[in-house]
Amino acid sequence: MKALSDVTRDALELPSAQRFTLARILLDVSEIGDQPDPTVEEAWDQEISRRIDSIHDGSAKFKSTTEVFAELDRRFPG
Repeated sequence: MKALSDVTRDALELPSAQRFTLARILLDVSEIGDQPDPTVEEAWDQEISRRIDSIHDGSAKFKSTTEVFAELDRRFPG
């Protein structure tokens, strides 16, 4: 079985349309029930807005892909 960081690296090499399709497939097989919980959807909308705002106001802290993959390997050993 591939490590999560390897799968992520492979997915990032896909064209954007294929990445979107892959994301949709993963979300579809992960959902419980037919309808997502509206409170969860609202929480995600707020989190996304918060993150976009932090990018725009310059307060976001960025990591290199090397750092991200190393963190994934630590959190999800393969």
